[in-house]
Amino acid sequence: MMPQQLRSKIDHATGVRDIQEYFRTLENGRPLFSGSRFETLGAENKIDPNQIMATDLVAVSMLSVDVPAQASLGILETYAEGISELLSQIPSDLKFEDLTRESFDKYLSTGSPADKLWALLRQHGDRWNVGPTTASKILARKRPELIPIWDSVVKEVCGIRSSAEQWEIWFAAFHDGSTEAAEFVDKLRSIKTEAGQPHLSLLRVLDIVLWRQGKLGISSSEQEQS
Repeated sequence: MMPQQLRSKIDHATGVRDIQEYFRTLENGRPLFSGSRFETLGAENKIDPNQIMATDLVAVSMLSVDVPAQASLGILETYAEGISELLSQIPSDLKFEDLTRESFDKYLSTGSPADKLWALLRQHGDRWNVGPTTASKILARKRPELIPIWDSVVKEVCGIRSSAEQWEIWFAAFHDGSTEAAEFVDKLRSIKTEAGQPHLSLLRVLDIVLWRQGKLGISSSEQEQS
């Protein structure tokens, strides 16, 4: 996918409606979509940005994926120190829209701390059934401003072959140096502001709008985010 193709999928008015619908609350007080609590679950407590906690794994379940028991034990116990060390190497205040080519390569490219953390979560050598969707959601919970979510719906909407190329495609869409890229970033900012969800990262705005677009194209019924 070319950057302009991704950017063309985002319409301001539709995006605002999609975000507002996604955060709609039912009469009984529960959210229409559990994913609307992904970022804020547990926010009332102090959350260590460099440690994956049980609350983070519960938050991931808000996006309709479950972290297997063996993986949870590995993440929370066996590999906790290594995970924290890698997270500490990824700035918690760095936003995707502020990346330069140099900072992208340093933090997100092959061999970077995020890439190593991705590999650790996937556990290719001793599989514990954490796929790319679940791994991306764990990383996005800890670095919501920097790590995009990957799932099958976004894959289909965008025509991306695999999660391996997503970060580069998103970077190009945000940072190819064109006027269109700057306008795209401004549009995402405007969507979240007008939708009344200023806490959202631009990556999450993009994720929700693309996901809603894909789901509405696949089915007319409301479904939980997968």
